Amino acid sequence: MDTKFFVSRRKARGLSQAVLCEGICTQSTLSKFENNTQVPSLPILRQLCERLDLSIDDLDEERRRSDWLRHQLDWTEEELMVENYQRAKQLLAAIPTAEITSTTAKMQYSYLQGLLATLVGAADTTALFSFTRILDELDEEHQTIFAQLAYLGEGILYARRRALDQAAFFMAKVKTYLEQLTEQNDPHGDNVNNARLLTMVYYLAEYHALIKEYDQSNKYLDQGLTRCAQEHVTYFLPRLKLLAAQNALETGVSPAVVIDNLLDARAFARLNHNNTVLVQSMSLIKHYQDLLAGKPLDEGNAK
Repeated sequence: MDTKFFVSRRKARGLSQAVLCEGICTQSTLSKFENNTQVPSLPILRQLCERLDLSIDDLDEERRRSDWLRHQLDWTEEELMVENYQRAKQLLAAIPTAEITSTTAKMQYSYLQGLLATLVGAADTTALFSFTRILDELDEEHQTIFAQLAYLGEGILYARRRALDQAAFFMAKVKTYLEQLTEQNDPHGDNVNNARLLTMVYYLAEYHALIKEYDQSNKYLDQGLTRCAQEHVTYFLPRLKLLAAQNALETGVSPAVVIDNLLDARAFARLNHNNTVLVQSMSLIKHYQDLLAGKPLDEGNAK
């Protein structure tokens, strides 16, 4: 039990032992606990912790570190979703890899390390090593969502290197996985995995746009927008809307559709602090503002 953490919390609140234990126990009981000589009864300990806005679990140092690690990994994943790559890099670098003990945490770390390396154009070996570690070591049976994310990462890597045959191979695996989820009524219902499924949908849309299969790209964009609405997830809305506008431009769709998607992208980018999409959408709005004769370019036009 981490009594040092307990004492530091008491002192941070400016409470003396006498004040903290008033009406709960004797000062002697509290002193013995803080000096690691005797743990009080569970009811007394719970009351002391509540007075410091702590739970008894908070005194478990190993659990606190585990919670911090999980939070750090999830935070990194969120920053990747809004394309804040510098912040994601800093968060990932702050994680002591020696403390990552659970297989799930190891897979999440490897996935984030590989995806970040792919998206910032780092050495291919860094990304491939991370994805291969998931597929060949941490999830040899390829039963978890991280195996599918590893396939996706390799697909993104090869697509961006214009190795399209290899990209098609891995993207096909991700497509099959998503189709199976649809047939099974999507067993991954929690918020974290919904965001990961959106990651798959978005990059499939990006991949098909890259190879100029715009109908397929738009199909995945529609899936993504539907999932965002159903699950109240906004991280990917700026990117989905920007890609929809870019597809519309490539296929000669009405300028009104282009502008509406760009305005939505700009609005959602501001909401989610996605500066990358914000800059791109504002640049495109300025460039194509003459496409709608006299239509005011403000968020009020977004549908």
